[in-house]
Amino acid sequence: MIEVISSPSNNTLKHVKKLHKKKYREEYKQFILEGEKTVLEALESDCAIDMMLFSEAYFHPLLEEKAMNKGVRCIRLKDQLFGQLSDTQSPQGVLAVIRQKEYELNKILDSRSGFLLIMDGIKDPGNLGTMIRTMDAAGGDGVILINDCVDPYNPKAIRATMGSILRVPVLKAVNKEEILTALIQAGYHIVVSGLDGMDVFTYAEETNKLALVIGSESHGVSPEVRKKAQSLVKIPMVGGAESLNAAVAGGILIYEFFRKRRKMDS
Repeated sequence: MIEVISSPSNNTLKHVKKLHKKKYREEYKQFILEGEKTVLEALESDCAIDMMLFSEAYFHPLLEEKAMNKGVRCIRLKDQLFGQLSDTQSPQGVLAVIRQKEYELNKILDSRSGFLLIMDGIKDPGNLGTMIRTMDAAGGDGVILINDCVDPYNPKAIRATMGSILRVPVLKAVNKEEILTALIQAGYHIVVSGLDGMDVFTYAEETNKLALVIGSESHGVSPEVRKKAQSLVKIPMVGGAESLNAAVAGGILIYEFFRKRRKMDS
């Protein structure tokens, strides 16, 4: 049965509003997922959904039935109240409160394909979310965040993942030295992107396990991480631009290494 909430002072609504702030997402280990397509994906995945909220105007019997069959708490709100919970200019009328998954480093390092992305100090949530989505498309094993990256559960980052946050393990690392040491001990070849590296399209190092490091939009990869790298690569630029957007650069590098590894396996 769908609950109906009409009061803006309702404690459940206050709780959902709090999840727009990082400190509460971290405290409650929850995040908001908006939009019909991604909410349906969540229902069909193994993620834990704590509640779903619908606007008064929203109507999708199949989605609501799936949610109730899964035992998810379902709530209907007046459109105005729903709009106060949404982070988008044109809300689709459905959102879910999802429990954050807890990932262990050793399990990520022991994953199937041996291809990881390390994001070093990425501050733009759209860039971070886009690169998570790209790793999902390329079949990568996971994403590790170091040096105070933006929160991957930021609403803008979540939207940019287009549902990939439900599939790609994302680990927020506290100790980057521990992460780098663990990567090396697990046999990963650490490749760092930098303007003084070799042309990634002619780079020919072959390795079964690869960790690609993408640096921040303004400062690039941090010096401590560069010191641990076994290889340094760059994307050649022959035009007038001096650099690329972090997500664009990340997409090119991810797929170039995807191509090289597929060729190596064939």
